[in-house]
Amino acid sequence: MLDIALIGANGYRLDLSGRNAGRQGVMIKAGQLQGIYGAPISSEWKRAARERGGRFKSRTFPWRDVTLGLHLFGDETDMDIEQLDSLLDQMITDAPDEWDENEQLARIVVKSKRDTRRLFIQRYDDTDLDPEFDPTLEDEQYLNPIYRVRSGMPFWEGRERVTVFESTSTSESGFIEVSNPTPLTMMQTWVLTRATWTIPDTSWVGPKGRRVPGGRFANRVVTLLPIDSVHAGARINYDPMRLMLESWSGTNLLGSNGGRQFFMHKIPPYTPPTRLPIAYTGAPAGGARAELHQPRLWPKPWGGELL
Repeated sequence: MLDIALIGANGYRLDLSGRNAGRQGVMIKAGQLQGIYGAPISSEWKRAARERGGRFKSRTFPWRDVTLGLHLFGDETDMDIEQLDSLLDQMITDAPDEWDENEQLARIVVKSKRDTRRLFIQRYDDTDLDPEFDPTLEDEQYLNPIYRVRSGMPFWEGRERVTVFESTSTSESGFIEVSNPTPLTMMQTWVLTRATWTIPDTSWVGPKGRRVPGGRFANRVVTLLPIDSVHAGARINYDPMRLMLESWSGTNLLGSNGGRQFFMHKIPPYTPPTRLPIAYTGAPAGGARAELHQPRLWPKPWGGELL
């Protein structure tokens, strides 16, 4: 049985399914958990005037809507039904708290045999309720609210993998490992300390599970301008919604050298562990460190690995 938990924006945890289901007085109601399986896909196709059939053009992934129906039992915990109902409203918020800069959205967490994945959610519509009796009565103490929630990031987040290249020397070269076992293109992030770095930005070729650096940019590397004490460090973001090259304080560094320092190649789905070349010079005493952050995003709460 899957372990499914809800962790609220207030940090409170409810075990909804699995070994500890219902210990806080809340469980998933059968048939009322919808929208958690496959990620929504929007495909665009094209067709010429005389063409038989049509051709795939592109796909995008819109947000994900989920229906979450819950059993609330106010006679099985220290909280009565009104307190449980209030707790869930505080856990599943409908907007970020503008006064709490450290708040996180509520998330559904699914633990399966091979992985633990989470989906961040918030309410986007009214909570549905159609009781047949007064749920607050002492001899009833039962409620079945149905939450309509939305995940702006439609994919389940697995455990991020971080590989490291570091040395205590002022200059060094070597290799760093990258992989992507998921069915989605990976938008990696580099985190760099002070030095002049040469970062791999290779293109990839080959079938699923056997991708290798290849094609026109098989040996492409990008040498950055020196990262000094003013910058403290730098990040390279392949996510197009973030600055491509920024200091640790968030200053845009991409234009510092006439826009030459751009990065092109994300990691394809089903890329096996591969060692890529990396080097630095001009590090301060004590050396330098590069971290390659490799997020694991999945369309489903379990499975998806290449067989």
